[in-house]
Amino acid sequence: MRYFLSLLLIAAPFGIAAQTDAPAYAGAAACGKCHAEIQKKWAGARHSKMVQPATATSVQGDFSGRQVVLRNEPYLLTNRAGKFYITESYLTGTPQQHRVDYTLGNRRIQHYLTTLRDGRIIVLPPSWDIARKQWFHNFDIGDPDESGQVEVQLWNKNCYSCHVSREEKNFDVERLEYKTAWQDFGINCERCHGPSAQHVANRTSRKPHTPDTLVQTKLTPDRNTMVCAQCHSFRDIFINGYKAGDNYYDYFVPILEYDQPVDKDPAYWPDGRTRRFSNDALGFWQSRCYLQGKATCLNCHADAHDTGIEKNQQLRPGASAICTGCHAGKATAVHTHHPDKSAGSSCVECHMPRTVLSVKAEIRDHSITVPVPENTSRHAIPNACNNCHKDQTPEWAVQTMDKWWGPAGEGSSRWRAVRRADTFAGARKGDRSTVEPLLALVADSGEPPLLRANALGYLAQFSTDRRVFQMFRWALGESEPVLRTVAALRINPVQADRRAAVSELARALGDEAATVRLGAAVALTGLGIRSLSGKDGELLASARSLYDSRAKLNTDDAAQQFAAGRFFQLSGDDAKAAPAFEGSLKLNPDSTTRYLLAAVIARLGRVEEARKLLEEIRLGDPQYQRAQALLKSLQGR
Repeated sequence: MRYFLSLLLIAAPFGIAAQTDAPAYAGAAACGKCHAEIQKKWAGARHSKMVQPATATSVQGDFSGRQVVLRNEPYLLTNRAGKFYITESYLTGTPQQHRVDYTLGNRRIQHYLTTLRDGRIIVLPPSWDIARKQWFHNFDIGDPDESGQVEVQLWNKNCYSCHVSREEKNFDVERLEYKTAWQDFGINCERCHGPSAQHVANRTSRKPHTPDTLVQTKLTPDRNTMVCAQCHSFRDIFINGYKAGDNYYDYFVPILEYDQPVDKDPAYWPDGRTRRFSNDALGFWQSRCYLQGKATCLNCHADAHDTGIEKNQQLRPGASAICTGCHAGKATAVHTHHPDKSAGSSCVECHMPRTVLSVKAEIRDHSITVPVPENTSRHAIPNACNNCHKDQTPEWAVQTMDKWWGPAGEGSSRWRAVRRADTFAGARKGDRSTVEPLLALVADSGEPPLLRANALGYLAQFSTDRRVFQMFRWALGESEPVLRTVAALRINPVQADRRAAVSELARALGDEAATVRLGAAVALTGLGIRSLSGKDGELLASARSLYDSRAKLNTDDAAQQFAAGRFFQLSGDDAKAAPAFEGSLKLNPDSTTRYLLAAVIARLGRVEEARKLLEEIRLGDPQYQRAQALLKSLQGR
C-alpha cells in the first residue's frame, strides 16, 4: 500500500496558480497611488527585486565582453546598448546567444534568466557572486532539473510561486509550450496584505465600508507567520490559491526530514533542524520563542517593507534588546560566562549560529536553541561553541557546558536534541530499535509539532509493529494539523488493521484542514476504496476533487501526471485517468505509463488506440508480458 501512495502523491515543492473564483487583486501600482512613501521603500528593498527585467540598473554581473569558463564550458558575457547576452554551447552543442530577459536575486547572488522558443524560462549556467564579484556555475548551488536532453534550472516549473506575484504557468501539454504570466515582478503588497481590489474600490468611492485589507500584525501568531511561510518554507503545494491570512495547512504540507532522499547536500540536519536556506519558517516553528513565547517573524524583522537585515539595528549581533525583552538578565556575563560585548555574550551567536547553508553563505538557524556539541561528535551537526572555538573539540564543549550549566538531564533542551538526532539517524537506516523512541517523540507534547510529525513519518516503515498503527490512529485525531496530515498520508496498515484504518480515514475526510482531507482521500484510494456510503461518500468525492485541482497545477511534470493517472484509475475514474497518463507519456515516453494508458483507454472503448500502444512495447521491456496479455484480451473487440 505504501508503494501505491508514493505513486499517487509525489512531492512538488513549488507552485501556486490563480483561481478564477478568488477575490480580485489590484496590483502594486494601484497600492502606490495612495501609499506612495511605503511603496517607495518597498520598491528599493529586496522583496520587490526578487525577479526583475534585465536592465542596466538591475544587472549587477560583469557583462563587459569577457569570456569565462565554468565546469569546462565557455560562456561569453556581453552588453550591447543596455541589453545583456550570454553565449553558450551547453544546451545544443553549438554556440547560441541568449538575451538575458530577467535577473533573479539582488543581495548576495544574481542569476540570469532567458526565455526559450517553447516558453521555458531557464536559469543560464553563469551566476554572479555579488559580494565576491566573480562568476560561478549555478549547478554549484543545487541539483538542476531535467529539461529535454540536458540538465538545466527550469524556472517556470520548479522555481514557481515565490519570485513573482500572481504567477500562472500556462503550460500547454499538447504543444509542450509555456505562456507563463504574472501580475507583478517580485513579492508585491498583496502577497502579505491579501487581495485588495475591493479595498481600492472602497477607498476610491469613499463609501462607508468594513475592513477590506489585511494587516499581518493583527493576525494570531500562527496565521501571522504563515504569511511568511508561504515562501520561506520547504513545502509541497497540495491546493492552489493561498492568500495572506489563510491557514497554511489548507494549501501546503511541509516536506520534512523523513521524506528526503539520501543526498550529499540534505535539506535538514539529522536532528530535524533546517540545513538549507529558504526554510526559515520551518526552523522558527520549531523554536520555543514561537511555540511558547508566541513570537512572530515581525518581532525581529520589524519593517516588512524593507527586510534588509543589514539595515536593521536591532538585528546586529551585539544587540540583545529583542531577546532580553522576554529573557531579562540573560545577556550578562553571569549567564554567558563570556565577557560583556564579546561574541560569546551575543544572544544570536550562541542561540542562532550560522549553521544553515545558503547560496555561498551561511545564515542563522531560526530554531533558536542551545548548543548541542554531543550531536557534533555523533552526527556532524555543527554547534555554536565550536563554531567559535575551532581549536577545541566537541568533547571539550560538552565538559564546559556541563561545568557552567550542569549536565544535560532528561527533558532538557540538549537531551531532547540528542534524542532526536540519535532516533532520526537510526530510523533513516531502518533500525527497528528506534520504534520505541519514535513513539515517544510523537507522543511528547513538549516536542515541536514538526519534529513529532517527522518521527511519525519515520514510523511508517515499521507498520508491522501493532503499536505503530495505534499511534497513527491517535495522530489522525491530534490537534496539530501537521501530525494529522502526515498520519493520513503515511498510514500503512497491515491486513488486520485495514478496516479500522478505513474508518479513521473516513472520519478524517471531514477534517477542518484541506490537506488532511486530501491526504485521507489519497490513503483511502491506495487502500482500494472507490466509494463510501452516505455522508462519507460525499466527503470522499469532495476530497478527490481537491486532487483534481492539484493535478492541474502540475501538467508540466511527467511524474505528477503519472501519479494523477494512477489516482484517478484507482478511484474508478478512467475519463480523468486517460488525459493524465497521456500528458505523462508525452513528457516522458515510459513503458509503464504506456501500458496503463492502454488499459484505461481500452475500457473507454478506444480499443484501436490501446492496441497500438501495446504493440509499441517490445520484447525485453519489463511491461512486455503484461502488454501481451492485455493484447490477447482485446482480440475480437
